Amino acid sequence: MIKVGITGCDNLRTHELVRVLIHHPDVELRWVSGRSTAGERLDQVVHGIVGDCDLTVSAAPVAGDAVDVVFVGDSRRCAAQSLDGLDLGDDTHVIDLSGSHNQAHGAGEAWTYGMSEMQRRVLVHDAHMVTVPGDAAMASLLALMPMARNLLLNHPLALHVAMGTMLLPEGGLTIDGYTADEWAAEQQREVVMALKQCQSSFAQDVSMTVTRLAERRTLAVAARMKCGVDGEMIRQLYDQYYSDHNFVFIVDRPIVTADVENTNKCLIRLDKDEAAGLLTVHAVMDGLLKGSAGNAVHVMNLMFGLHERAGLELKGTGC
Repeated sequence: MIKVGITGCDNLRTHELVRVLIHHPDVELRWVSGRSTAGERLDQVVHGIVGDCDLTVSAAPVAGDAVDVVFVGDSRRCAAQSLDGLDLGDDTHVIDLSGSHNQAHGAGEAWTYGMSEMQRRVLVHDAHMVTVPGDAAMASLLALMPMARNLLLNHPLALHVAMGTMLLPEGGLTIDGYTADEWAAEQQREVVMALKQCQSSFAQDVSMTVTRLAERRTLAVAARMKCGVDGEMIRQLYDQYYSDHNFVFIVDRPIVTADVENTNKCLIRLDKDEAAGLLTVHAVMDGLLKGSAGNAVHVMNLMFGLHERAGLELKGTGC
């Protein structure tokens, strides 16, 4: 069994992570810490786990309780403090959900970018400290990865991000307390950096706009660009690229919330306007799962040699 600790049990992202890990067949959840929830029973803090767990949230990581992996679920403002306070063994892995290190990976860097659809081999063989992509960056990159890998991103990109009410509540502040504009600027920089890793010639302008969705957890990205390749060939490239990945699927109809909510799936639809030479790629997913907690568990599965879908055979809403 993989022994797990979680920091930052003070937000929806970490609550979702707890729910997934408690039912993971290969995980033993040893401790959970949180600043604002310390001293409370975990099943009173995280909805939906009554009868499944009798842990109490601690104020800090439990000293002397060695774990195999620590998930850092704090907000970006608190993540560094949590990391500094961890007493990690040489064999302890770290998976950071805060986004603090999403622009600090590459040659010579300690942090590995935790996106299996981009670098699964690295996560399986060489990763020790992993930073999970931001949710909008994740959806944007899933929409664009086959284009980048085939050197087809040669025109400016317009990314329109629509976020559910749990991800961008009324008032325009994200889960971590950033404004939508601040958050979009950060996500945009992350997308550009990752695309340059995949297509070294990439030097195009990227714009990102953010709106709210009436749905709760859904995150949708529409990526628009000029493209001279015909739609049938584009479809073949996407089918080929994602054929051996477990959570990304190409569909030919409009994507609805029930297709992705409460799952670790990302669905992609291609819309090619041949007359205008424009390609729009729609990527839709659950922002708390595939956009955060579910992807973090996927990364853990790869790092520990488990099947990618272990603990992630989640039941969709169906309505």
